[in-house]
Amino acid sequence: MQFHRVANQIKRPITFAVVGDTHFSHPKFYLDPNREQTRSRPLKVEKYIENVHHVLTPMMEVLKKEAPDFIAMTGDLVEGHAGPDLARSEMEACLSFFDGFDVPILIAKGNHDSEDSFDHVVRPFLSGTLGWTPEERYYFVDVAGCRLIFLDTTEWRTGGEQCSWLEALLKQGEETRIHRTFVFGHHPIWPVARSRFTNPDFHDDLPRVLSKHSIDAYFCGHTHNQSIIHHRTNGYPVLQFMGAPIGLADEMSVPLDRVARIIPRQEDLLSCWPGYLENTAPGWFKVTVGNHDVEAEWHHSIRGVETHTKWCKCGDVDRFDHLLPPSDARLIPSDLPSIRRAFFRFCAWESETPAKHLKINGVEVGELPGGSDYVFLRMELPTWCLTELKMENRIVIQADEQDVSTLGNLVLEAILPGGRIVRTKPTGETFTWNAGMKDLVIYSPRRKLKQGRSLTTLLSFD
Repeated sequence: MQFHRVANQIKRPITFAVVGDTHFSHPKFYLDPNREQTRSRPLKVEKYIENVHHVLTPMMEVLKKEAPDFIAMTGDLVEGHAGPDLARSEMEACLSFFDGFDVPILIAKGNHDSEDSFDHVVRPFLSGTLGWTPEERYYFVDVAGCRLIFLDTTEWRTGGEQCSWLEALLKQGEETRIHRTFVFGHHPIWPVARSRFTNPDFHDDLPRVLSKHSIDAYFCGHTHNQSIIHHRTNGYPVLQFMGAPIGLADEMSVPLDRVARIIPRQEDLLSCWPGYLENTAPGWFKVTVGNHDVEAEWHHSIRGVETHTKWCKCGDVDRFDHLLPPSDARLIPSDLPSIRRAFFRFCAWESETPAKHLKINGVEVGELPGGSDYVFLRMELPTWCLTELKMENRIVIQADEQDVSTLGNLVLEAILPGGRIVRTKPTGETFTWNAGMKDLVIYSPRRKLKQGRSLTTLLSFD
C-alpha cells in the first residue's frame, strides 16, 4: 500500500500497530518429508503454518477494522528455513498475505529474513510503500512530527556505520522539530527471561546511545515472549516493548514470571510487566500518539487489551497498568496423590547433544529434550513417575563428560483435578558445564559444574 501518498497528510492523533515475529509459513515451501528439523527450534514448522490460520489471519482482520495509520513489523516475517532457492518466494508470499489487508506496512529485518530476500523482495516492497528505496537495511521516516527508525539489529556491530548513523539521526532529531521518536528492531536491548538471546554488540551499545538521546520507546521481538520493561540507563531511561503473535492452539497462557527468573535485574527496572511465555499468548501492540501524550496497549489476539502504558515526556511513565493473571494453586501434602499430570520445565543453551538424563527423588525419569539459545523446554513426566513427587524434590541431571551445555529456570509443574496448576519457583541460579561461558546477559548466579559431574538441586512446592 502506498503510504507515501498520504504520509504528509497524516495529523495527530496518529495510531499505529506493532507486530513482532510472525514466522509466516506455507505448506508449499515445506513439502519435503526428509527435511531435518533443528532440535533447538521451539516450534516445528507445522505449528507456524497453523499459526497463520489460528492467529495471523484473525489478527490482521482486527487490524483492518481498527485501520491504524500503519503497521510496524519488527522482523522474522518468515520462518525462513525453506532453503535459499525458496527464500524469495516465501517472502513474496508473506508480503502478499499482509499487504492483502490494506494497511501500510513498515518493516525491520529479523534474523530469519535472509539478506537476499530482504534486498530483492522487502526493499522493493518498501519502495512502493515509502515512495523511495532504502539504501541500507536500516532507514527512517518522519510522520506528523514523529521519527520512526527501523534498525537492522542482525548486522549491528560496535563502532559500525549503523551505530554512527543512529547517533547522528537522534541528535539531528533533537535539533529539529521532531517531537516523538520510536525505534523498531528485531533483537531486544535487554532480553527478558531468555538470557543471552540477543546481539551482544547491540546489547552493549544501545544503553549507551539511548542514555544520551531520549526516545519514546523501543519495540522488538526475537524471544517470542510478551513483556514491557522501563529500564534505567546512565542517563535517560528506556521503555522496551517486546511481543510476537505466535500461539499454540492447545496451549494455555503461561505468565512468564511463573516459569522463569525475570531478567534484567529488578534494581535496574523502574517498571515491569513480565508478560507471557513464548508461544502461549499471541499478541500485538497498539500505539496512539496524541498532541500531548502517547498511549501504548498490548492486545491479546483473543482476549483483547491487557496492558495500558501512558507517558507525556520521554522517559517518564505516567501510567503503567496491566491485568494480573490468576494465581497458581497451592499444593498441600494431601494433594500429592491427586496429581493428574506433571512436567519438568527448563531453559537450555548448547544442549542439543550429548543427551542428559533426569532423576527425580532418585528415580530415573528419562532423557531431557535437547535445545539451545536458552529456549524454554518442557518434558512431560511418565504417569508412573507421578507417585514419586513430594513436596520437596531432589533433582539430579546426569551429563556426559563432553557436555558443555548450560541450563536454567528449572521448574516442576503439576496439574491437579479441576485444571488447577501448581509450580515450584524457578531456580535462581544458572548451571553450566562450559568453563568458558561468558557472563553476557546472565544476571542470575551461575554455578559452574565440572564436566561429567551431575547437576543437583532441590525444587520445592512449599
